[in-house]
Amino acid sequence: MQGAAQGGGGSPGGDGTGATAGRPGGDLALATPGSGGDAGVYAEYLAGLRRRIQESLSYPSMARRRGLAGTVQLEVEIAPTGAVVDVKVVGSSSHAVLDAAAVETVRDLRRVPFPSGVPPRRLRVRLPVVFALR
Repeated sequence: MQGAAQGGGGSPGGDGTGATAGRPGGDLALATPGSGGDAGVYAEYLAGLRRRIQESLSYPSMARRRGLAGTVQLEVEIAPTGAVVDVKVVGSSSHAVLDAAAVETVRDLRRVPFPSGVPPRRLRVRLPVVFALR
C-alpha cells in the first residue's frame, strides 16, 4: 500500500493515552500517563479508541498525490456514553488537509461504549494521528 494513516504513539514513559479522566461531579482533571490515578484504568479503552480511529482514517488522495505526511495531535472529549463530544487540533501536521481529515474521522466515529468494569465518565484525551506515505 502506498500510503497509510496510522493512529497510535504516546508519551515517553507512560501508557500513551494522554488521558484526562473526569472526576465525580463532571469536572475534568489531568491524569498524566504513568502517574497512576485513573489513566491506567482507561488504557485498554483508549487503545481500542485509537484502533477505531486508525481503522476509520482515510489518507486524503490529494495529500497522497502531493506527498504530504505528518502527525496531527488531537484533543478528544468523550462523554460517559462513549460518544465523542468535542475534537480539536492541539498540534498541526503543518498540512490543513491532513488536520481536517483527522478531525473529521474522529467526529464521525460512532460511540465507543466503556467496557464492563470501567466506570463511564467524561474523558479528555490527546491522541496523535499519523499520516505516513509508504
